[in-house]
Amino acid sequence: MKKVYLIAGALIGAMSVNAQKAINTVVSAKYDKTDVMPAKKKVANAAKAEGDIFWQNGFDTPTEWSQTTGAGHTAGDWTVLSAIPSSITAQQAGYQWPATFSGSAGNFAFIDSDGAGGAASQDAYFEFNTDIDLTAAGSNSLYLTFAEYYRHYYDYNYVEVSNDGGATWTEFAVNLVSEADGVTAVNFNCIPGEVETLNITPAMSGGAWSNQVRIRFHYVGQWDWFWGIDDVKIVQAWDNDMKIDTWYQATPVATSFGLDYYHVSASQSSFPGLTFGALVTNNGALDQNSTALHVVATGGYDQTGATASIPGAGSDTLSVETPYIPAGLGTKTVDIKTEIGVTDADASNNTASFDMFMTQYEFSRDNNVQTSSIGQISSQDAQPLKIGNVMEIFDQTDITAVKLRLSTQAAGAVGGEFFCELYRWNGVDAYDWIAETEVRTVTGTAATWVQIPLIGGSVTVNAGDDILVVAAHFGGTDEVRFAMAQGTYENTVLGYTAADELFSLSSPGAVMIRLIDDPSANVNELTNTFGMSVYPNPANDLSNVSFELNNDADVNITVTDLSGKVVYTNALGTVNGTQNVAINTTALNNGVYFVNLSVNGTVSSEKLVVRK
Repeated sequence: MKKVYLIAGALIGAMSVNAQKAINTVVSAKYDKTDVMPAKKKVANAAKAEGDIFWQNGFDTPTEWSQTTGAGHTAGDWTVLSAIPSSITAQQAGYQWPATFSGSAGNFAFIDSDGAGGAASQDAYFEFNTDIDLTAAGSNSLYLTFAEYYRHYYDYNYVEVSNDGGATWTEFAVNLVSEADGVTAVNFNCIPGEVETLNITPAMSGGAWSNQVRIRFHYVGQWDWFWGIDDVKIVQAWDNDMKIDTWYQATPVATSFGLDYYHVSASQSSFPGLTFGALVTNNGALDQNSTALHVVATGGYDQTGATASIPGAGSDTLSVETPYIPAGLGTKTVDIKTEIGVTDADASNNTASFDMFMTQYEFSRDNNVQTSSIGQISSQDAQPLKIGNVMEIFDQTDITAVKLRLSTQAAGAVGGEFFCELYRWNGVDAYDWIAETEVRTVTGTAATWVQIPLIGGSVTVNAGDDILVVAAHFGGTDEVRFAMAQGTYENTVLGYTAADELFSLSSPGAVMIRLIDDPSANVNELTNTFGMSVYPNPANDLSNVSFELNNDADVNITVTDLSGKVVYTNALGTVNGTQNVAINTTALNNGVYFVNLSVNGTVSSEKLVVRK
């Protein structure tokens, strides 16, 4: 079972409040790489139409490809396969990657770092071993495209191109893994059928393409996951093709910590809104001298950011800094797009869209789409773990419960116990514990949401508080696994080791854990022994209480508010059989109440919500 490594060094990130926090870390070695980006490139008259193919290969003849290895390689080689290895398919249900590689039928190239095991490391090149003649392309811009299938951990993926028969190589990083390049979260799964389109024009030397072009795929990892490649093509680049490599949303850093939020509770009425940004690449042949980010969102928000000049094959970060402040409850759709002043040849890769949710009671940073899970970190096998998200509070509210998504569990984790805790940054040197939930037990292997009330009632959090909400388990051979969603900012997914040392995840995904401020969420109802039901619930002006008795009994019905004050009473006297009693709620204020049914002194209770 893979563990998640921890980030090393001083923690300085997007969230300024973390700058002085003493967070213990564990070093995780990473491959040192340099991404080559040109300042300018030549463009000539097209020898072929945009998108036309100069060369292609589908690994139908495996002997056309050769593997070489670097100094860090011990085991785990590229191979040409016609089916995904059983060791990978056997784990698909537990880790939620695509069930099949949907490249074209037939062979594909594959490297299985997971199958090589924890003691092995990979530094493996897979090279087409014959020169490719691209003289017909002249000095035109070219794409290398390929279908890929991968699950990211801490591995590095590269495409390398030579224009001189392999004497020199230009390296292109793909599936980028650092926040500076664009986050690909740890344990991120690719979309099935994902196609990478890479502008390889920076590899052109001497002003033109030669008849000695070489390509190779390069994988660097150690007990990571896998990478599959198929349908490799070199094609004529489009003139105008802007590509969004990665995008982000965050609260305005001028007024808040700059965190990403996807569910905002109605209690947070001072929420400052969201700003937007994207790392974009000019994937086309022509320079784009007026590129901007354009964002449209539910409620009439329509903003375009400052323009930038981006040369062909160059990259830059664009932003929209006017905050989007959603109004009213419900789903809000945000559409992000690059604008270049002309028609973009491939509209599919220059747009992004996501939903955020203005909710009655839920406040969270996950986007509601599980992409990975976590059960443990490095060097902590079978030990307790706490892991969660930093959250900023904008308005005082009372937290009553925590909502947590459990990922798919190993059979051995069934019966394992878990709970959640809240911590508040003390402004000096630590997060101080403020509350915890009841303990729950894993009852099955399927992924599921669980809402757990806080022990002892609600806890008040105040505007400006920096809250850390964590999920926790007690260890065990098969640790309880918690779901994770979109890649998010370093230094904002924190946890505690078994030794109670605070750590920060590197390349994190947001933990799917939410603060709940529903005033009824942490109040336990009394055991129902009389088939009691309350409906409609929520009620407007009338609700009904039904129950069934087998013998004559003295029955009394009361309604109390959360403070215990009796706001309604009805002494029925001696009754038997099926009963239905109407309760007039018109005089009651909106809120949570309890309907208490006393039968010969034995009380059952059900919550009643009044909402007008």
